[in-house]
Amino acid sequence: MESGYILGISCGYHDSAASLIKDGSVLGACEEERFTGIKHDSSFPINTINWLIEEFKITPNDLKAVCFYENPKLKLDRIETSTKKGGWKHFFSRLKIISRNKKVYKDTISQLESLRGSKTQLIYCDHHLSHLAYSYYTSPFNESALLSVDGVGEWETTSFAIANTEIKKIGSINFPHSLGMLYSTFTAFLGFKPNEGEYKVMGLAPYGDATLYIKKFKELYSTTDNGGFELNMDYFTYEWSTNTMFNEKLSELFELPNRLPEDELTQEHKDIAAALQQIYEFLFFRLLDTLYKQTKSENLCLSGGCAYNGTANGKILKRTKFKNLYIPPAPSDAGSAIGCALHYAHTTPGNRVDNSNPYLGPTFTTDDVVNVLKVYEKDVWGERKLYEQITNIVADEIVDGNVIGWVEGRMEFGARALGNRSILANPRDPQMKSRLNRVIKKREGFRPFAPMVLEEASSIYFDYEDTVPFMNQVVKVRDEHKHHLPAITHVDDSARIQTVNRRQHRRMYNLLERLQVINEYPLVINTSFNLKDQTMVLTPEDAIKTFLNCEMDTLILNNYVIKKKIK
Repeated sequence: MESGYILGISCGYHDSAASLIKDGSVLGACEEERFTGIKHDSSFPINTINWLIEEFKITPNDLKAVCFYENPKLKLDRIETSTKKGGWKHFFSRLKIISRNKKVYKDTISQLESLRGSKTQLIYCDHHLSHLAYSYYTSPFNESALLSVDGVGEWETTSFAIANTEIKKIGSINFPHSLGMLYSTFTAFLGFKPNEGEYKVMGLAPYGDATLYIKKFKELYSTTDNGGFELNMDYFTYEWSTNTMFNEKLSELFELPNRLPEDELTQEHKDIAAALQQIYEFLFFRLLDTLYKQTKSENLCLSGGCAYNGTANGKILKRTKFKNLYIPPAPSDAGSAIGCALHYAHTTPGNRVDNSNPYLGPTFTTDDVVNVLKVYEKDVWGERKLYEQITNIVADEIVDGNVIGWVEGRMEFGARALGNRSILANPRDPQMKSRLNRVIKKREGFRPFAPMVLEEASSIYFDYEDTVPFMNQVVKVRDEHKHHLPAITHVDDSARIQTVNRRQHRRMYNLLERLQVINEYPLVINTSFNLKDQTMVLTPEDAIKTFLNCEMDTLILNNYVIKKKIK
């Protein structure tokens, strides 16, 4: 294993991030959006890099390598090749696309070069290899099958691999044939923002009837003998355009104009979402079946942006021959900032380090809390309590119907709040889903909420036997409990769960134990601490500002209980 400091970076498309590795161990990692407040920020992660340098007191000369999550030249080659397919009609827009990407390419190279010390290597890792390495080297498995599925990297959209101390690719699917692009195209067609609104489409799907549009979807793809697929590009424009993802033929096929963001969501839109999810799962499970036949491994590591499709993920152990599943907390491009660095660290043999900890971001001190309380003393008051007291206070307030902001320790890495930047509420309250969506999160009413549950009790309430530490699987709520858990049970009787054990998160584990005593169920609603179109709160000041801007009842900052002043 390579020793010394390694800086890993992903940026340029969406969810830019940076990580710092030493001797195979992830010291810290964070998404750039957490510093800039720009959701899915794609810019060079200079704020994250500066935080890592300051936090761990290093200089460029301390870096053995700076690793980038993909090969910019190959990606630019793909963009230039693909955009040529737009024809003369789109000649000038193609030139703009190519020119813009050349500038991004040059700027990225320049910024990467600026980080090098006198003995620092600059390493470009294959995009999908970065995905695969992130999932494998943070997993508990020595031997495993690996699958990465996303929109596109350089050329690959899907990668198959086997790993046993080192990763060996065994197959791939190339652009423009892409499950990720298929899902994103319909995200756009349904009026949501690609690379952001896919989870909305997934949440909308249970409200629809898939059977009404399945035949039309079958016009969009064909299967291949190796378990792969090809998309019918007559309906898609994303291959050569960055402005559109589909053409008028798609609307003609579905006999429906594409929805605009301000348009009403109709039953037809819900039906299309349902059919999309069904087709996605059909193609996805063909990939998994092929991978199992090729590897015969009982273990599976899943990565790439499509690994956020929790509905499909929750069915893997039931619908395939894999017996053990690992999905890291940030499987999309953000996680590749860790993956490319870990891949470089493991280019020489050596013992692996446990990198399962997702709490890798910035933290804060008691002094930080005291200082921010002074700044906002006209609006809030805070009282310091013992940890044990806070557990009892929060549990009582949750049972009483209050909504709690919970901020402590190092920030989670990835899109999911995992107990350190969370909003907590009572899953048994039938009005809580509506309240959270309407006056707290300020978002669409159909959006579901996820529960935390004690790991050892999870299978009592949910039809799933495995652990889910990073909230990336959607599973069925057992029939005997779903009516008692209305705030987290989706319209199709499902929930995206997070299981919690004492080692993973002691304070949250203690809270769940207390809730079991006073609320009968060791569960709590856990949603990210942010409002609509905002990023998760990073600092105590971020938390207080958000707290004051919504109808949240109580805020916890480490060991401080904070309330709004009545005016």
